[in-house]
Amino acid sequence: MKGFRTLLVNAAFVAVGAVLPWAAGLDWTQYVSPTAAVVIMALINGAMRLVTTTPVGKP
Repeated sequence: MKGFRTLLVNAAFVAVGAVLPWAAGLDWTQYVSPTAAVVIMALINGAMRLVTTTPVGKP
């Protein structure tokens, strides 16, 4: 899974953000603004780049 962990983490956050409103009726924008969500994802991606050693998408 080297090279794909960052992509999987991003996909998981997108999936959760899309599925929660549908499955649980939860509107995540009541808790986190769209701007804050972008900042959070940027921080998570930065942290993933510090932890991982393989370029994104390279096996």
